[in-house]
Amino acid sequence: MASMERLLAALRKLDLDPQTAETERVAPLLYFAAPEGTSPILRKAYYESAARNVLLLDALDEVSLAFASRGVRPIFLKGADFARNLYSMAALRPMGDLDVWVAPEELARAETVLASLGYRPAIPEMSKGINRAVRHARLYVAGVRGDVALDLHWSLVGHATDRRVPSLEWFRRRTVGDRLEATASLLYLAAHMKLQHYDERPLLIWLADFYLLAQEPEVDWQALSDAARAFQWETALCATAAEVEARLGLELPPALKAFARASTMPIPERKGHPEHAWAELRALPFVGRAALARAILFPSPSYVRFRYRPRPSWTWPLFYPVRWAHVVHGALSLALKGHRSRPVLGEIP
Repeated sequence: MASMERLLAALRKLDLDPQTAETERVAPLLYFAAPEGTSPILRKAYYESAARNVLLLDALDEVSLAFASRGVRPIFLKGADFARNLYSMAALRPMGDLDVWVAPEELARAETVLASLGYRPAIPEMSKGINRAVRHARLYVAGVRGDVALDLHWSLVGHATDRRVPSLEWFRRRTVGDRLEATASLLYLAAHMKLQHYDERPLLIWLADFYLLAQEPEVDWQALSDAARAFQWETALCATAAEVEARLGLELPPALKAFARASTMPIPERKGHPEHAWAELRALPFVGRAALARAILFPSPSYVRFRYRPRPSWTWPLFYPVRWAHVVHGALSLALKGHRSRPVLGEIP
């Protein structure tokens, strides 16, 4: 409780305007800290978070029971775990979707279960099987309006052949029931922010998650340090710890303070689609690069219809030349202005 009070005090000290607080997804926390006379925007954000989380957590319970009946053992990540186990009330941790990780050998069963519950892919694949070949997760939605979104992971950060990927077995060993231990969750959060969302300014709610997790008494600091070194994720952990201290103004435990002092990662700059595509290609082995390149150049008709929404609908084949023109333009822009790739495992920019 003391750590939550310190977090709330730190957020109030930032003096965020209501719109910024909502964008950073800490509006429910600010409303909870001072409900009397607060902004209507904060109050609305709090109750919307409460209502949405009830919907999502009920859906998660339904999925969990269905998975159990088929022998699928899911691990809940980020908000799907934190809303219930890290915050005093679920409404304080807004969720946009549910992140669920299953073992690769259980993925086919998990997808069958989701289909039986009415879940469908949110976005068509660029080419058949490309998600499994090069990505780490796929987003599914359910409901008439897609009210429930579930991100089904078979890896954590990057595909199994990606240079960013850690030892999944290490993470599997560090679970408690259907959630990661605090040690593993801390390391995953750092990689999620600095290796997966490498060119984005982390949301304050993500930094709040990291701070609260760091206060958990069961964190094994030596295991955290050893794993960060083994996975070459030390740069990500250093940068995350430094950003928590800098933006929230909160003091981390001594082990993390040491990481924060070692941080040399620059403030990220948002990259455009060509940079994203190039960074993704670089992170994969040759076979993965070839598969992704083919998918980018020759996406499936269903993806083209979804991506470009042609009017009239029968004109969708004409959008292939449009796509190729965009690819050529992106390649030329990269060649002319140069590029900076995402932070690679263990690389200090």
